[in-house]
Amino acid sequence: MFDFLLGDKKLYIALVLMSILTGYLYLRLDSTKSRLEKSQSDLALALEINKNNQEKIQELTQRHNLELKALNESYIQKNQIKERINYVKEYIYKSNENNLTKLFNNVIDRLWDNATSNKQNTNSKSENSKRATNHKPP
Repeated sequence: MFDFLLGDKKLYIALVLMSILTGYLYLRLDSTKSRLEKSQSDLALALEINKNNQEKIQELTQRHNLELKALNESYIQKNQIKERINYVKEYIYKSNENNLTKLFNNVIDRLWDNATSNKQNTNSKSENSKRATNHKPP
């Protein structure tokens, strides 16, 4: 009765080894599958972080460009002020005016002329001259 089982010992040993190998490969496949899922979730997280970083970089680039424009405008204004100061220094140096009030009014009028239009200039000039001139009573 057991003779047919004893005759095929090699077959049974091969079947047992195959079942052990199959179990090992199944466990290995399960481990690989879990690592794959973990890698996919890590990749999705990294892609989300990358997307957020790109948005922040775009915002910072826009802010940087605005700051550069503001710096450029301030540099232009600084140069305009330097030009006006040099103009005033030249005018004071070339002027033979002894009365400081009149000299001050002339300088203010000339600066005002450079900064405003002609219509505003004539009205403001006469008002500035009237306001700042010190008349001595007779």
